[in-house]
Parts: sequence; structure tokens; C-alpha cells
Amino acid sequence: MKQDSLRNAAYTVDCEDYVHVIKFNPFDSGDACSLIAYGGNNYVVVGTCRFQEEDAEVEGIQYKTLRTFHHGIRVDAIAWSPETRLDALPPQIRFCTAASDRKLRLFTSDLQDKNEYKTFDGHSDYVNDLVFAPKEGQEVASVSDDHTCRIHHLFIPLE
Repeated sequence: MKQDSLRNAAYTVDCEDYVHVIKFNPFDSGDACSLIAYGGNNYVVVGTCRFQEEDAEVEGIQYKTLRTFHHGIRVDAIAWSPETRLDALPPQIRFCTAASDRKLRLFTSDLQDKNEYKTFDGHSDYVNDLVFAPKEGQEVASVSDDHTCRIHHLFIPLE
């Protein structure tokens, strides 16, 4: 992790390719680290961040990549599921993306052998943003340039 000497309290994580979107997980994942996901042309990287303000043993920021997910198309938006848990055995990672093909992709992973995704269609134009229902995480709302807000029901239970 490099500290940016031009700005106060800014840090840099080097990425291998273009990054188009980034999101911290706003939900409690059961771990002291903050989960973060960033997406580029064909991938999503999920990692953890630990900041010196949260842990005196950390100098600046401590970043660790947990997994890189192949996406196949540019990622334009990312939303975290409240079902994501790092303290589960095995851990459960769940997030949804929007892409330029007007589709949503729901990714589910145990950070080991299970890495699945399901595609959701419906929008006829660019998807601008998406968000999980905050309590159960069984729905994703998405908004689009097609002048619609769609609610997608997710029927992929975590095991």
C-alpha cells in the first residue's frame, strides 16, 4: 500500500486494468475488515481493507484481495448483499452487478470452490444503479435509462 504524498490520508491500491466502479460493503459482514469491490472491463475484484483509524497495528491501510471474478463485460454498477458474511463457515460473498448489456449478474461465492452467478434480464436501456433490499437481501432494485425501476426477486438461497 502506497501513501499518496500529495494529499493527506490518501492511499493507493494498484489495479491491473481500468476500474469503472467501486463500492464498500455497507452491511456488517462479521469481520473487523471492510469489504470492498471494484469492477473493470471484464472483472470484479473483492477485497478487504483495514484502516489505521480502526486498528492501531495497521500503518495507513492494509488491503488484501480475496477473489477476482470473471465478468465478461464492463462493470457499470455494484451492490452488496446484506447476506455477505466473512464470519460464516465457509464465508459467503454475495453481490450484484449491472453491465452495458442491460443485464444484472448476481454473484455468490464461498471464496473456495463455490463461485456461481445468475443473470437477470428486463431493462431495455442502460442500467444506472442497483441496490439490495437492506433487511433480507432477497430483492434487488435497479433503475435504467428505459425510465423504469425494476424489482428483481432473487431465489438463490445461501447454504
